[in-house]
Amino acid sequence: MTKVIVITGSSDGIGAAAARQLHSAGHRVVVVGRSPGKTEAVAREIGAEHFLADFARLDEVRKLAAELDAAYPRIDVLANNAGGVFGDPTETTDGFELTFRSTTWHRSC
Repeated sequence: MTKVIVITGSSDGIGAAAARQLHSAGHRVVVVGRSPGKTEAVAREIGAEHFLADFARLDEVRKLAAELDAAYPRIDVLANNAGGVFGDPTETTDGFELTFRSTTWHRSC
């Protein structure tokens, strides 16, 4: 059965590799990234849809959740791959520590 798989941070690195692999296995992959150019390039390469969001900004995360909710009646897998490790503690614009912050998406957002 083809699954709808949303992968955040899939514009580069492990996320992009996962998107390619899952697409080649026949799944419907949705590429999510922060960089417009990189995100679009990976999506175009595998023939996938893409969305942009910077997970350091909660307003962008909420907008992404609404867009995904409107675009897909069902999401089988959400791989929250977006992340990074930063040397000194850094706060997001919303006041959260950037490295350890996690975002959980619910259809009720």
